[in-house]
Amino acid sequence: MITHSNTHLTEASLAAQATSPDTLVVSALGAVGTGKSSLLNAIAGSKIFETGSSMATTLHVDGAIRPWAYVTGTRYAHLIDTPGLSDSMRHDRQTVQEMVKYFRQLENGVSAFLLVFNAYDTRLDAYIQGMLQLFEALLGKSFWNFVVIVFTHVDEDSIDDMEEHMDKLNDPQDGFIAEIRRLYGLSPRTFMPNMIFTSTQNVRMSQYAQRHVRDIYNAVRTCESRNNGRRFTCSWLHRIRTISSEEEKANYITNSIRDAWSSVTSGVCRTQ
Repeated sequence: MITHSNTHLTEASLAAQATSPDTLVVSALGAVGTGKSSLLNAIAGSKIFETGSSMATTLHVDGAIRPWAYVTGTRYAHLIDTPGLSDSMRHDRQTVQEMVKYFRQLENGVSAFLLVFNAYDTRLDAYIQGMLQLFEALLGKSFWNFVVIVFTHVDEDSIDDMEEHMDKLNDPQDGFIAEIRRLYGLSPRTFMPNMIFTSTQNVRMSQYAQRHVRDIYNAVRTCESRNNGRRFTCSWLHRIRTISSEEEKANYITNSIRDAWSSVTSGVCRTQ
């Protein structure tokens, strides 16, 4: 199995990969404490994103380009880490600025959205539901075809104890994916995401964890294969690309986010 060291990487080589259509673009989404940053570090094979055990350590949108570790050959990935982008309780200026920064990194398309949950807390709470509603409002229903669900904290020494819980999450009728379909009106024939249970502990020494990094890689490639090998994009992202002025681009994204939030929150009010 080929792994990668990041010591040979240069700014020039990474800059070249940033514009390559072969580079995978992967965004990790989820609530605080789910292990988004640790998961991306596992994929990169090194610590490039700050991690912590309790308080939010990711305060700003951050991105890095690295070879995907623990897979055969070399395939680069643009890994995008996120704070709480769509917390409906925080519509302050900084939050909107971070969301603008995030969506600008997606304007050339997205290979997959990693929807990350701590396996010990798999609730689809108000934060997660609001985030997914916002993304659907901005990106359209097709965005669901590029979702990969990842449950973290499934460590090798606890896998036996979690077997029953994992079986419930995998239940085709009442499990986790079935609940998302119910909440968002998605068809079982079109919404069939990969669901992966993984550990981010001691990845360099753990074949168990490395196998899951490869599973995520294959799931991301599956997302692109559904789109004839291309990244996800939509009319809204296309529009962002066509705006030449950076200030106008930021204003357009800001106004779109606010309009989307208005439609999401009014929809919630109508259903209550």
